[in-house]
Amino acid sequence: MSTISGTSHEIFKELNESQINAVTATEGYIRVIAGAGTGKTKTLTHRYAYLINELGISPSNILCITFTNKAANEMKRRIKTMLGEEFDTSFVATLHSFCTRVLREEITKLFYPDNFIVLDNIDQKKILEEVYDEMGIKMDTASFKFMIDQIRYYKNLLTYVEYLSNPNFDYTTLKTKTQSDEIIIRYIKKQRKYFGLDFFDLINFTIYLFNNYLDVLLKWQKKLCYIMVDEFQDITAKEFKMIRRLSEYNRNLFVVGDPDQNIYEWRGANMDVIVNFEKWLNNECFENQLELKAQDIILSRNYRSREPILLAANSLIEKNCNRVVKHLHTDVSGGDKVIYLHAKSDKDEIKYICSKIKAHVDSGGKYSDYAVLYRSGYVSRFVEQGFLGADIPYVVYGGVGFYERMEIKDVLSYMRLVDNIDDDLSFKRVINVPRRKIGKVKLKALTEYAEQNDLSLFRALSSLCDTALFKGSKAKDFVDAIERLRETAENLSVSELLQNILLETGYELYIRESGDIDRLDNITELLRSIVTQEIEFGENLTLSTFLQDITLFKDSDTEDKSDCVRIMTIHTSKGLEFDNVFLVGLTEGVFPSARSLEERQNDALEEERRLCFVAITRARKKLYLTESEGFGVKGFSKTPSRFLFDIDENLLEIVGVIPEEIKAEYIILSRMFDKTDTVVYSVGDQIRHKAFGEGIVEEVDEKTKTYYIRFVNGIKPISFSYKGLSHVF
Repeated sequence: MSTISGTSHEIFKELNESQINAVTATEGYIRVIAGAGTGKTKTLTHRYAYLINELGISPSNILCITFTNKAANEMKRRIKTMLGEEFDTSFVATLHSFCTRVLREEITKLFYPDNFIVLDNIDQKKILEEVYDEMGIKMDTASFKFMIDQIRYYKNLLTYVEYLSNPNFDYTTLKTKTQSDEIIIRYIKKQRKYFGLDFFDLINFTIYLFNNYLDVLLKWQKKLCYIMVDEFQDITAKEFKMIRRLSEYNRNLFVVGDPDQNIYEWRGANMDVIVNFEKWLNNECFENQLELKAQDIILSRNYRSREPILLAANSLIEKNCNRVVKHLHTDVSGGDKVIYLHAKSDKDEIKYICSKIKAHVDSGGKYSDYAVLYRSGYVSRFVEQGFLGADIPYVVYGGVGFYERMEIKDVLSYMRLVDNIDDDLSFKRVINVPRRKIGKVKLKALTEYAEQNDLSLFRALSSLCDTALFKGSKAKDFVDAIERLRETAENLSVSELLQNILLETGYELYIRESGDIDRLDNITELLRSIVTQEIEFGENLTLSTFLQDITLFKDSDTEDKSDCVRIMTIHTSKGLEFDNVFLVGLTEGVFPSARSLEERQNDALEEERRLCFVAITRARKKLYLTESEGFGVKGFSKTPSRFLFDIDENLLEIVGVIPEEIKAEYIILSRMFDKTDTVVYSVGDQIRHKAFGEGIVEEVDEKTKTYYIRFVNGIKPISFSYKGLSHVF
């Protein structure tokens, strides 16, 4: 660029060279790999301003896609600060908002009115309630969530749009094999009746319009001269194909993202789109179209974190294979080493965390200078309990406190009812969880009978459960279950009693059938915490004592949340930053998640490592990585997460003594999901085969990807991909 106007000087103010290159690269297909804290939003907003001020492009011809309303609003705020409040930023929008705008203009072609309703979660539930009522099915929270998931899966196929957009479609021609199929068909039929589109429909209907009405597609292609996409690593294949088609007329597509921060593959994000961007651009090209080329720009200068934090982040993420190589760096040297705490118990772990926060506050700092991050929601239990005991104010950011979660409240209510059958509040909470066909009419009659006879609700139900009033309900089953539990309670530990409650009341089955694994994990964590308390208290931990302690913990919470530690899952923390971060519960099986590794093996391992990378790069000044010994949610002995050993030990200040056998175990773990074309073992290595026993590697054939290992019964050719090998130590 030979000359820069005064306006350009303002646009380029505080931008580094790579950012300026991105801002001024306006033509063609451009992929910007923007590492954590490298000024991605600033680059996008300044490019938007550059297109308007320097190229004279109208805002109505620039589409800037973001993936959250929060991000869209922040970009609009920054743009208006640079360009003025009068600028139209309506095309700075989420993909759903953009699709809604397209449909408002075009949906009449699909025999829908332009004032169609966008269905939110409550609307969806009301429609499902109507369907359930027609089919004589009782609906609860669990079945609602399950069916919404089933509807989403069904709508992955766009064929349903064909008959929703056909006012004369005969729905009886659709074959249904299961009750779920019938519910889905009735749901979408009612959608049509109400002219409502849910979030899944907004994108699907827009794609259908573009695919089947080329005049509509061409209109929008011509209109959108420049398209920018933020958080491109989180895009799905379906979304990319739509955006790519929109860009085909003007061929100006600018995408920004970071493969190392893709943490949503589990919900459909396709990371390969950004990693192999040029290949995806050239998929499904029109006939006689020249091969499209993409320009690459990498933003790696970090403005957020101190150098030791970035070095640890780089050391971790370089263990991933599926990525675009880059190394975060900062021009500011100095800073404290990342601290890795290995504690003897989770009590010691939280005690250490509390001591650091208290010392900071005592020296004039604020509680709000700290954030605590964790992989799964149930990990918050020991953090919350520790903070309450240490009188440290906190808020669960983007969620609810552990003891305020639905399933924990339900289980504790069952325990209170077993402890005291006259507890009407607990009775009311659990009488229909899971459903027992005791509706409002029956409950009203029961309440009146209880008041007239000066009885608690449970005692009243015991008297009436065999009468005609409760015929067809499961009132008798409920009464019998609670009475059996009360009879055995004195001879059982609190943890054993909880397990019996889950079984006898049908509550565990109810949660399992909902498919909500997080809720099951929370209950398991409650059980684990009780077992830990029993070890400490011995026989002194009675049901009454336990319930009293829980109440004291909850009641000690403070109302003043103005200055407090923020605690949250790593997923919630995405896009946020904090001066000091504790990444807690770094236990193998918890983080990385054993369930994820089971389901998707190496793909899951890399995504879990990216999630850890995201957590690390939230910290500005100080980072603490913590874990502890003991036993986990499944009863296994806790061992440190492999991610702790992925980071170069020289970059960490280790607090506590890590047993040598744990380090040896990591070497095995680190090879568990290696790529099948990678050599893991060398000639001379002593190997254990789960069927043949111990042996020695005599030859490694990389061409055929085979190990030749001598066992007692001879040499065996073993494939690189075989997972049943491990080192002998």
